[in-house]
Amino acid sequence: GVGAAGAAGTAGAVGAGVGIGVGMAAAATAPAATNAVTAAEATPAALAGFGHLGKVTHKIHKGIGKFTNDFIDTVDAAFDGVIDGDLFHPRANNIASAVRSSLKGSENSEVNAFGLSMVHLERENHRTALNQLDEVQSSAALMADPNVRSQMVEHLMRIGDAAFEAQKFAVATDAYEKIFSIYYEEQKDIDVDGGRTLQLAIKGCIRCHKKLALEEERKDEYLKAIHHRNRIYQLLHTNKRTIPACQQLIMIAFLHGQLEQYKESADVLSDAIRRLFQGVQSFDLMPKDRISLLIRCYHMRAICYAKQQLWNKAFEQYDEALPLIAREEGMNSRDYNSALIHKSALLVTTGDYATALTTVNQYFKNVKDSLTVRQGLQLVDDGDHIMALDTLAAAHLKLGNVDKAIEAFEKKLAFVENVPKNDELKSATMHKLGCLLAYKKRHAEALPLLTGALEKRKYLYDTKSKFLFESSWAVAATSHSLGNSATALKEYGSLLEKINKIDDLPVDSVVIHNSAGKLFFDDGKIEKAIKAFKEALKSSESSRNMSSSLKADIRLNLANSLSAKGDIVASLKMYDEVLAMDSIQGTKEYYLTLYNQSLTVLKDGDLEETKLLLGEIIASRSKSAKGFKGNAYITLGNIALSEGNTNDALQHFESALKIFSNDPEELASGTQAKKSMAMTYSSLGLYDDAISTLEEAVEKLSQPNVEGKTFHLLKADLWSSMSRVHQQRGDIAAAKNFSKLALQNYKDSALGYGENHPITLRNTSNLAVILLREAEGLPKDKSKPIIDAAKFEMEGALQKFIALNDMWTYRLDVASLKTNLGFVAVWQGKPKKARKLLRQIQEIEVPETHPLVGRIGILEQRVEKLEKSKSK
Repeated sequence: GVGAAGAAGTAGAVGAGVGIGVGMAAAATAPAATNAVTAAEATPAALAGFGHLGKVTHKIHKGIGKFTNDFIDTVDAAFDGVIDGDLFHPRANNIASAVRSSLKGSENSEVNAFGLSMVHLERENHRTALNQLDEVQSSAALMADPNVRSQMVEHLMRIGDAAFEAQKFAVATDAYEKIFSIYYEEQKDIDVDGGRTLQLAIKGCIRCHKKLALEEERKDEYLKAIHHRNRIYQLLHTNKRTIPACQQLIMIAFLHGQLEQYKESADVLSDAIRRLFQGVQSFDLMPKDRISLLIRCYHMRAICYAKQQLWNKAFEQYDEALPLIAREEGMNSRDYNSALIHKSALLVTTGDYATALTTVNQYFKNVKDSLTVRQGLQLVDDGDHIMALDTLAAAHLKLGNVDKAIEAFEKKLAFVENVPKNDELKSATMHKLGCLLAYKKRHAEALPLLTGALEKRKYLYDTKSKFLFESSWAVAATSHSLGNSATALKEYGSLLEKINKIDDLPVDSVVIHNSAGKLFFDDGKIEKAIKAFKEALKSSESSRNMSSSLKADIRLNLANSLSAKGDIVASLKMYDEVLAMDSIQGTKEYYLTLYNQSLTVLKDGDLEETKLLLGEIIASRSKSAKGFKGNAYITLGNIALSEGNTNDALQHFESALKIFSNDPEELASGTQAKKSMAMTYSSLGLYDDAISTLEEAVEKLSQPNVEGKTFHLLKADLWSSMSRVHQQRGDIAAAKNFSKLALQNYKDSALGYGENHPITLRNTSNLAVILLREAEGLPKDKSKPIIDAAKFEMEGALQKFIALNDMWTYRLDVASLKTNLGFVAVWQGKPKKARKLLRQIQEIEVPETHPLVGRIGILEQRVEKLEKSKSK
C-alpha cells in the first residue's frame, strides 16, 4: 500500500491512510470559493468596496501626546476652585469685562464662566474650558437670551477649533456637537451669519468623527468606529450630500463585515443602494459619480450574501454588477475581472464546477487579450489573481482533472515568487502542489515541495500550529511512499507527540495512527505497529463520521500485525470481525481479508482449512475477487510443493501466471509466480529451468519503464532465490555473488529496506551461512578469515535483531543466528562459548515442527563431542 496525501484548491490538505496490502488514496478537495471570500477579506483592495477606505497614516507619538495633554488638563482642573473664586484674577477680569460689555444685564457669575473658559483655552486646557460653559448652557433662562446663545456658539467654536488643532478630537467633537444641538435641538433662531457658523460646526463635527473612527479602526474597535461613522452619515444625510453619505454607509458595511455581521452589512448596503437610486428612474439616467459606488455596493453585497450562504441572492448581485461594469468600464477593466473571479469562486462553492471553470477561464482570456497585461501591468491585483488560480485548480479537481489542477498550482507558485512578504502564501502553495503530485504518485517531485513547505512553516508558526502538523503529515506519507523510512519515522514520531496537543487537527488522528502503524509494520517494528493500530481502532470506534471502509482497513492492519507477531488466536479473531462487517461484503477488502486469513491459518499449520479459504476465493464469481485469485493459486502451489506434489504445484503456478500475464499492472504478482515456479524446478533438480525462469523475471524488472521501491525489492528477492538455487546445485561461488547482489538492494536506504530492517538482517545471515559453507572445504589457514568474516556479520545482525526490542516476533531469527554462531564456536574449539549459546537457544520457544529444531539437535551433539575431547 502506498500513502497518499490529499489535495485542496484553497483550503488545507487532508491525507488518507493506507492499509497493509491495500493502498487507500483519497484526495480531499476544498472549493476555492469558501476561502476565496476570506482571501479577499485578507486583501481589502481585492474587494472593490472593501478597499482602501479608512486607510490613514498613524501619527507617531500621537498616543504619548494625548496622554501628556490629558495629564496637563487634570492638573489644571485641580485649580478650578481657586480660579472660580478669585474674582480679582487679572486675566479673568479682563476677559469678563469684554464679555460683560456684550452681555449687558447678565449675572456676573455667568459672565465669569465665559471669561474663565477662555483662560483655560489659552492654557490649552480644552476639556476644562468646555466644562466651564456647561453651567451657562444648562440654564434655560440664560440660553433664552439671543446674545448669550450667540456668545455660547462663538466660544464653543473657538474651543472646538483649538481642540482640533491640538488633536484632542473627542473635546472638539463635543464642542461642535453642542453647537449643533443649540441650532437644532433647542430650535432657537440664531442665524446671525446666514448659517455659516452652523456649516463650519457640521464640517468640524464630521472631521472629528472621522478622526475618532480611524483611531478605533486602528485598534480593531469596530463597534465604536461604526458609532462614529453612523454620526457622520447622519450629518451628511441632513445636509443632503448623497455621495459622501453613501461612502460612509459602504464603510459602515465594511466594518460590520469585519465583525462577521454579514446580515447587518448587507442591510446597510441595501440602504446605500436605495439612496443612490433616489430621484433616478433607470441606470441610463444615473449620474456617473454614483455608478462606481453602486458597483461597489453590488460586489460587497454579493460577498455578504455568500457568507450567509444565500447563494441565489449573491449571484443576483453579480448579475446586476457585471453588465453595469462592462458598460461603464469595459470587460478588460479591473472591476469587471475582479467581479468575474469572485463569481467563479462562488460557483465552485455551490458545486457548479463546469460553469465556474467557464467563468474563470473568461478572466484568463481577458488577461491574454488585454493591452494592459501586454504592457507589463496586471489586470487585477495580486489577491484576485491568486484567487482565480485557486478557483481554476479547485474546479479542475472537482471535475476530476488533477493534471490541470497541478498546472494551475504550478502557475500560482511561479506567480507568488514575485509577491512581497510571500513566505506564508508560498509555503501553502508548495504544500498543496506537493499534495497533488503525491496523489498522482509523482512522489519524487512532490517531496522537495512538501519538505520546502515544512521548513518555511517551521519558521512561520509555532510547534502547535495545524499548518506545521499537516506539512509534517504530508512529508511523512510521501517519504514513506518513496521508501525513505528514516524521514518518515522522524515525522510520524513528531506527529504522534503532538497529536493530543493541537486543537482542530487538519488530519484525523485515526488516519495518522493507521498510517504510522503501516510504516512501523513495513519497518519491522511490529509492537509499535500494533500499538498504533490499536490507537486508530479506539479512536475510530468513538467517531461517528468515520467511514466503514477505514474502520475495516484498521482492523485488517491490526490482524496482519498480530499475525506477524505470531499471535495467531488474536489475529484470526480480528480477521473474523472484519469479514463479518456488512460494509465490506463482496468488496476487494473482503477478499483481501480472506486471503490474509488463509496465510495466518497456513502459518498455524492447518493446511486443509487454508485450502478451503483459498478455494472460496478462486470459486468466487465476484469481480472483487479477481485480483486475489492469482495469489491464491501461488499459495496453493506452495502448499502442494510442501506436500511433495510438485506436479500440482506447477499447475497452480501456471494458473497464476495466466491470470497475471493478462494484466500489465500485475507485474509484481507475476514475478512472484515465476519465482515460485523456479523454486519448484529447483526442488526437482531442474536447476537450469529454475535459473532461466528467474533470469527471465529479472529481465522484465530491468526494463527502463519499471522503477520504484516495489520492483527494486522484487529484484533483490529474485537474486536471493537465485542464490538458493545455486546453493542447492552446489555452486557456492555463484550463490555468494547473488546473495551479495540481493543484500546490496535490501540495504539501499532509498529504495530498499535499509541496513537494520529484519529482511536485510535475515539476508545478512544467509550470506554468512554461505560463507561458512564456503569455508568447510578449505584448509584451516584459508577458512579462518572467511569464518571470522561470517562470524562478524552474524554477531552484528544478532545485535540489531535484539535492538528491535521485540524478542517474541524475532525469536526464530535470534535462535537461528545463535545456532550458527554456536557452530562457529565449535569450529574454533570454544566449548564454553558454544554451551552458553546453546543454553540461550534452549530458552527460546521454537515450534517442534520448525527445521531449526534439527539443527539445534546437531549443534548439541557437536558441543558434547567438543566438551569430551577437551576434557581428556
